[in-house]
Amino acid sequence: MKSPHPALSEGEGLKYSALFFKGSLMVACLFFLLNNSFSQAPTKPVVPQTDGNDVQDVIENSAQQNESETFDYDASIDDLENFKKHPIDLNTADANTLDDLPMLNAQQIASLLQYITDNGKLISMFELQAVNGFDVRLINSILPYVKVEDNFKQAHFTAKQLFSKGSFVFVSRYRQIIEKSEGYKRIDGTGYLGKPFGLTVRFRYNFGNTLSYGITAEKDPGEEFFKGSNKKGFDFYSGHFFLRNIKQLKALALGDYEVRLGQGLIMWAGFSQRKGPAVMHIKREGTTLRPYTSVNEFNFMRGAAFTVGVKGIEITGFASFKQIDANVITIIDTSFTYEASFSSYLQSGFHRTQREVDDRNTINQLIAGGNISYNKRKWHVGVNAVYTKFFGNYQRNLNPYSQFDFNRSQLVNASVDYHWVIRNVQLFGEGAVSDNGGYGFVNGILLSADKNVDFCILHRFFSKNFQTLYASAFAEGSRPQNENGLYLGLTVRPVNMLRFDAYFDLYMSKWLKYLTDAPSWGSDNFLQATFTPTKKMEMYARYRFELKKKNQPNNDGAFDYLVNETRQALRFNAKYAVSPSVTLSTRIEWSHYTFGKDKPENGFLIYQDINFKMLSVPVSFNARLDIFKTSSYNTRIYTYENDVLYSFSIPAVSGNGMRYYLTMRYAAMRNLDFWVRFAQTQMLDRSVFLSSLDLLNTNHASEIKVQMRLRF
Repeated sequence: MKSPHPALSEGEGLKYSALFFKGSLMVACLFFLLNNSFSQAPTKPVVPQTDGNDVQDVIENSAQQNESETFDYDASIDDLENFKKHPIDLNTADANTLDDLPMLNAQQIASLLQYITDNGKLISMFELQAVNGFDVRLINSILPYVKVEDNFKQAHFTAKQLFSKGSFVFVSRYRQIIEKSEGYKRIDGTGYLGKPFGLTVRFRYNFGNTLSYGITAEKDPGEEFFKGSNKKGFDFYSGHFFLRNIKQLKALALGDYEVRLGQGLIMWAGFSQRKGPAVMHIKREGTTLRPYTSVNEFNFMRGAAFTVGVKGIEITGFASFKQIDANVITIIDTSFTYEASFSSYLQSGFHRTQREVDDRNTINQLIAGGNISYNKRKWHVGVNAVYTKFFGNYQRNLNPYSQFDFNRSQLVNASVDYHWVIRNVQLFGEGAVSDNGGYGFVNGILLSADKNVDFCILHRFFSKNFQTLYASAFAEGSRPQNENGLYLGLTVRPVNMLRFDAYFDLYMSKWLKYLTDAPSWGSDNFLQATFTPTKKMEMYARYRFELKKKNQPNNDGAFDYLVNETRQALRFNAKYAVSPSVTLSTRIEWSHYTFGKDKPENGFLIYQDINFKMLSVPVSFNARLDIFKTSSYNTRIYTYENDVLYSFSIPAVSGNGMRYYLTMRYAAMRNLDFWVRFAQTQMLDRSVFLSSLDLLNTNHASEIKVQMRLRF
């Protein structure tokens, strides 16, 4: 049997060396040509191109935590593009507005607000260096999205200006895997019904942060288009109208929207950060209602919602009624009643095969709830409630480990959340219950021990019968259930050019879990050192170690027993601004996996990036070459890739192969942009690629994306 160990043979080593040498040579030649071609263009001081780097890290880590190679486009990412044109005024922004910047954590936001209270309005951006927790790297990352106004008067506008002086954005994106997969070859009715291209169209109007309305339409690859199951065109349509901060009306949402309550124990729609490089991002914070502009076909509300507030008291109410996909078991239909039983509700949003089409919009769902909160500058307390009802009989096939999971037609959740700022300390948390008697709570502390030292503690406990449907709390598992954990995070900046981030998370489960037939425990450990020796260079080294308990595989005994499953990852990443317009990035990463007494597995990846962007030239691009070799999918490595605007790609590479891509943007005119992206993965250890209906009878897969954005 061939050894799974990824050590390179002499022949493979020469092949990889040649490939990487060619790729590096192409990058060097390209840089040389660019540097000379534009040497006469106006120059400016070289600064590190940090725009978006923190956001990329957050998205990459989110994909790894959720074991997903996709990231749903979210309103919070859309807001960043809007903030480039309408920056946040730091002198007038509150905590909820500043939380729209994913680079800032709760402690940094509190420090900024406290600094303004103590010293008055900011005079310039340079003053941010005096705020606790704000270093040069952080300041550079938020600069594109913020401003400091010297006119502190509240802006006034008429209703006519509200609807006529804003900005329109129209985006159209086409994507397709070039090679034809097995699902498009079948003619027996078991394959994909539609064509292999995906199409997304978005239209949105914004008047600053006050008014937003728009529509989104999407067709996934394999879904029918203007025929069959989609005679009306696209498979998914979404629309929203959102108004905020009009006197006592804090927010009004009509159509599709998101709801975020407390610390996410009972309701948190949209993106939320989990454990990762931003070790201090443990507190959920933000506005309760947000417009929905993503293409996730499950995690949103459809109906109406409002928030009104006066003298620190805010009241939110929302109601949603929509159809969801479900695996229907039986249908009883008489002249008096109609009742459907279903075994699961589906969240993928795919309707490519006849079976997926049959499950589409088969169950009606009602969600209603609200929030009452009292808010002062340094403290807050809120009461939340959510009621969910499926108009059908939910009948899951429960196993011993899942016997306490939700398996009814309706669910009621309630919670109380709080936060309290005392000088340089923040206390926050939420306690929640479900109507079956389950409960859970999260409590945390954020502490700035010194201008250069931040520390946090978070404890969470979720009973084995705590039931939620739309929760997204800080937890090891995907749901807040059957977990008792303690998280410790630390950030230290001993000198301006050096930063250390670390966390330790210990968690236990008193009940069984999937593939874990006994009470268990685990730990997650993270350490990163970031070094910025000059304004041109930034590098970091990262180590992560995870330990979990799982059933021993191939156990012939009467009872399953638990063994250790460990994952380790070591990464070195360097970014260098060669010139004001050219940045090079290099990453080397190693992964290691062990499971009980099985043979250890290893993985390796190295990539080289080049990014070109010059204000005086209408063309910019990003290119990358990856070389990877892993023993199996257990040692897969996730990498964030630069994609077209509003689209995200985070492939998990595994096996023996290489991947490369080129993303180009052309600014045809001031308000018209085009993107083209080509990406290909080549496998050197197999003659087929992917599996099931996505099976390709070739060792490579190629993807093309074309996008247009028009602003007016």
